[in-house]
Amino acid sequence: MVEIDYMAHQEQYDPSALLDYGEQATAGGYETVWTSDHFHPWFHTDAESAFAWSWLGAATERLDGPIGTCVTPATGHYHPGMIAQAFATLQQLHDDRVLLGLSTGEAMNETPLGFDWPEYPERRDRLEEALEIIRALWGDDEWVGDDVRERIDEDGFVTYDGERFDLDEAKLYTTAEQSPEIHIAANGPSTARLAARYADGFITVKKGEEYTDRLYPAIRRYAEEEGNDPDAIETTLLVTASYHPDYERALEATRPWHATTQNVFDRALADPREIEAEGEKATREEIEEKFLIADDPSEIAAQLEAYAEMGFDRIAVGNTSPEPERLFEVMNDEVIPSL
Repeated sequence: MVEIDYMAHQEQYDPSALLDYGEQATAGGYETVWTSDHFHPWFHTDAESAFAWSWLGAATERLDGPIGTCVTPATGHYHPGMIAQAFATLQQLHDDRVLLGLSTGEAMNETPLGFDWPEYPERRDRLEEALEIIRALWGDDEWVGDDVRERIDEDGFVTYDGERFDLDEAKLYTTAEQSPEIHIAANGPSTARLAARYADGFITVKKGEEYTDRLYPAIRRYAEEEGNDPDAIETTLLVTASYHPDYERALEATRPWHATTQNVFDRALADPREIEAEGEKATREEIEEKFLIADDPSEIAAQLEAYAEMGFDRIAVGNTSPEPERLFEVMNDEVIPSL
């Protein structure tokens, strides 16, 4: 059975409202609450951009069920040692699973803070080093290679001399009995290979044949090559939904996210004003293809069922509805029970 999760977008709502929405979601049947982790948002008008790690600390007290990021950039302004420490602390605080979503990031997280924004191959290599460091600091020896394992001493101090990141006898003193899970976001096979090697799960915005014919077979093949069980890797689809009985109002409410229809993820765009302007190029066809827009709860259920049939284990649903409470009500009362 597919699980329905809530994607709490820090870009769109203030952190207190997002905690309220998280409570509505988990009280009504959503399984996991994910949250975005960006420095700048995807748009400028009426945007928010709270710090995800602070918000997750509050979420450990307010929310039941698993929580995590979708996703944390691991290629620049966060040193992987700090990521490891932050999420080990969250796991120690939280009664349920903590999920660390990782990605190669976006320029809007790096260049505003004075960090570079290299080409994809370099970002991918940085992500792999970050994964080795995080797993090593968590003591997850089975996830790292012999060359990394040899640099962990008998007291758990890690030395890592990478091309991009270093550790000099580093050790985490606050950990949990069980490490957080790692889920890697990827829209192509190259990053999917890292998920098969280092991760518990895989997150994507790709669906349809692009997922069923390209990504899903790739990650299963890579997992088998790494000696891992492909069925043990959770697959999550990230989708943004808008619901209102007036379809045109639901359609219009997706406007903040229109730039995501324009292949902005890998481009060196960091200014939310410029990113928002890219969204003005979106056609109605592109918008309706990208987002789950509905004026009837049965349409939401049918679309989620279609996504599930593509092979996803989880569907993380963002809420950009003109009246967000209405989507939570129909999801909790009608949609989730029907799946």
